[in-house]
Amino acid sequence: MLVAQPCCKASKGSGTYSAGQGRNPPMLGELDLKTLGIALSLVTLSMTLLLSIAAWHAGSEKGLRHWAMGNFALMLGLLMNVNQDHIHHSLSVVLANGLMTLGIGVTWLGVRAFKGTSQPQAGPILAALLVMLLLWIFRFHFDSLTARLGIASIVLATMSLLCARELLIPAEQPLRTGYWLAGGVALFCGLGLTLRAIASLSSLSPTVAISDNPLQSATLLGAMVAQIGLASGFILMTHYRTAMALHRLSERDALTGTLNRRSLYEQALQILSKASETQLPVTLIMLDADHFKRINDEFGHQTGDAVLCHMVARIRQHLRADDLLGRYGGEEFILILPGLDTVSATQVAERIRLGLCNQPWHAEDTPVQLSISLGVACSDQQGYVFDILLGAADAALYQAKALGRNRVELARHPGTAPKDEMALRLLSQFRHNLDV
Repeated sequence: MLVAQPCCKASKGSGTYSAGQGRNPPMLGELDLKTLGIALSLVTLSMTLLLSIAAWHAGSEKGLRHWAMGNFALMLGLLMNVNQDHIHHSLSVVLANGLMTLGIGVTWLGVRAFKGTSQPQAGPILAALLVMLLLWIFRFHFDSLTARLGIASIVLATMSLLCARELLIPAEQPLRTGYWLAGGVALFCGLGLTLRAIASLSSLSPTVAISDNPLQSATLLGAMVAQIGLASGFILMTHYRTAMALHRLSERDALTGTLNRRSLYEQALQILSKASETQLPVTLIMLDADHFKRINDEFGHQTGDAVLCHMVARIRQHLRADDLLGRYGGEEFILILPGLDTVSATQVAERIRLGLCNQPWHAEDTPVQLSISLGVACSDQQGYVFDILLGAADAALYQAKALGRNRVELARHPGTAPKDEMALRLLSQFRHNLDV
């Protein structure tokens, strides 16, 4: 990110630190720029290798390859820039800063790829070409160190601030930690390069060789910290997103994408616990697809799977953001509706039933009619114990099945259970076995 000039050799006794002589350690401006530049190149190489290995093992994870390639371009630019004594300035100044601009630009593309947004490929390329053109003019036509420093710093600061803008956004934890770490480092780079541009274009920066200026040493040291911070942030972002994806997979049913039985149970307990403290109602609805065995036998199990996914999609159209939908087993699903009493939940259940009846699944232009039976149990009658709510809704579902299917039945009050409940269960099971 630099347009450094050849370093001046220090004279004997010009401030070399010696513990025996009792002198103070070297100040920032007395650090050897070439050594700092080589150290920065090695740090950049290490971070490039780290990101490349991560990208190799990440498979289809987006972003890491961009970050590895961006770091590689930065490393090449830095190596050229710190060897101005041995490389022509067309390479060590012009091409070097073009590569560094391209490197940060590709890093910005990687951030956008990681977020799943568009990646305007032409932007970083045009920025790099513009930097190279301007530096060529102010090196070989109007030789001005101040202009070169200002131009390179402004463009690099702009690219860094673009990265910060993409990263410093609200995000779900723990992903937000990685976002904000990388975004904070990018913001630090952008502000530092902006101050460098201001200093280079003002009286704070000498027009002579910059090797004696503490600004150059500070820039190199800051770039080292930034390289480590950005790479750490990107690795954390990838790690956190992978961990979140694995956590979601452990919570979800593989076919329908609904909550699995364990996750549904855990989240339902949390909702019921909070609702019991505030005495807000919670309704549990248990539903089952009617004649599902017949669909599997007539159309095949693949069609049966598609019908289940179709059913879930239609159910979700009637749910709120905080409602839970989970697969209890086979073609049985459970809804948890916090804040709804028996009357409101029954209306939701009826809308779900009618919606499925009116929107059949089509298999090769053949409509596959689907209906469901639903049992509704609410905490205002059954209490806030999950197993009791589940048992009441299950009994109401058996009643809906026994009374002809494709209907909504309410759970009876615990003290008014009919004596013929066992007969209803046996009749429902008999109908299920005959699939009538």
